[in-house]
Amino acid sequence: MESICPQCHTQVRPTDFFCFNCGKNLKPKPLSTSLETLFMYYLGALVLPPLGIVWGIKYIKQESQMSKVHGIVLIILTIVEIVVLTIWTINFINMINAQVGSQLNNLQGF
Repeated sequence: MESICPQCHTQVRPTDFFCFNCGKNLKPKPLSTSLETLFMYYLGALVLPPLGIVWGIKYIKQESQMSKVHGIVLIILTIVEIVVLTIWTINFINMINAQVGSQLNNLQGF
């Protein structure tokens, strides 16, 4: 059963990802779920947290149930990391503020 390219109206096979006549992307190629690729995405989500959400959404949009699971894991990992980094940053700022305040009090002779 053949379908028609929406751009040039040439008949294409349903298994084609691109129209052989005009090159239009007929359906996006599924994202890889290989161990190496997923490791790179998970590592990237830890190093660059906001991008983990973008990558997770791309995986959630895939048809495969396994891809959806990986997308959810990427998003959850990213959100947890953002929360932990926010808490750590607030504690670090409070610690620095307390140290500066203590040193100012010592300089003023209190």
